[in-house]
Amino acid sequence: MAQTAPAAATKATAKAKKETSKAKDAAADAKKEAAKAKADAKKDATAAAKKEAAKAKADAKKEATAKAKAAADVKKETTAATTAEVKLKKDGTPDKRFAKTAAAATSDVKLKKDGTPDKRYSATAAKEKATAPAKEVKKEVTAVKKQTTTAVASNANKDYKPTVDRSLKGPNSEVVYTGPRGGKYYINKNGNKTYIKREAE
Repeated sequence: MAQTAPAAATKATAKAKKETSKAKDAAADAKKEAAKAKADAKKDATAAAKKEAAKAKADAKKEATAKAKAAADVKKETTAATTAEVKLKKDGTPDKRFAKTAAAATSDVKLKKDGTPDKRYSATAAKEKATAPAKEVKKEVTAVKKQTTTAVASNANKDYKPTVDRSLKGPNSEVVYTGPRGGKYYINKNGNKTYIKREAE
């Protein structure tokens, strides 16, 4: 009987160790699954954000192309109208003196006192008209990119909780934490993170 009690205790200890080992394996498996699910969620969020950004960029480009085409059509129509209104000399040839003023009158070009187009305004006005749709499109694309990058970044860091590294201490016995990318830091007396430089390996 004396031998059965120690044998039973040994058996119980072995069984407890086996259960502990199973529990550790289950915890490790659960941790792996959680990491995999987190990586998959991040991957899906990134892919969705990229897809959305690409779609917005394509739509903006399409819209800019349509606006540019409309502007070209308007320019073509005004050019056709100005050529139809050309004044002629007595012999039937176009009078070149009036050609410049007629073109200037039909377009948005400002004129000098003598009736000739003022070059200071003509180039600027045309350039502003041409670049206005492109600037709007660029602003929209930038806004969409900013939204997608902030969404991806917030999803990536949302679930992160810093782990305590018990093997290290700060200079004044502060608790050392491990950051999201593996960096070690402690909270200084001002409440700010102070990263610990890695030693040469």
